[in-house]
Amino acid sequence: MSSAEVISSLRGKVLKTSRKVSHGECSHPCEIQHEKWSPYNSNLHMQGIKVIVNNPVPEVTKEDAFEDTMFLIDMMKQQSETNNKQKKETKIREMALEQKRKREEQDKGKTTTYYM
Repeated sequence: MSSAEVISSLRGKVLKTSRKVSHGECSHPCEIQHEKWSPYNSNLHMQGIKVIVNNPVPEVTKEDAFEDTMFLIDMMKQQSETNNKQKKETKIREMALEQKRKREEQDKGKTTTYYM
């Protein structure tokens, strides 16, 4: 067996692990023996997976041009109708307020006498 065959056959395998390791390289090394870290004893849990979805804007075909034009015309028509309704309502309100003012002025001029 060549070295390349051995390395490829051993890829991803754990051959030997030292179970206890002391840590601390300073003047007072820790004397507590711990297990060497590995993904198997680290108590890791898999978190949620985030998925990014790319929804590209669909390309506009020339078949829809007529429908788009009609849609825009309809929108403009609806907008003008709502504007006209608002103008009508404001005009009616102004006329009603003016009528109310005239009645109040007429009522001021009149004196009423009540007989009992």
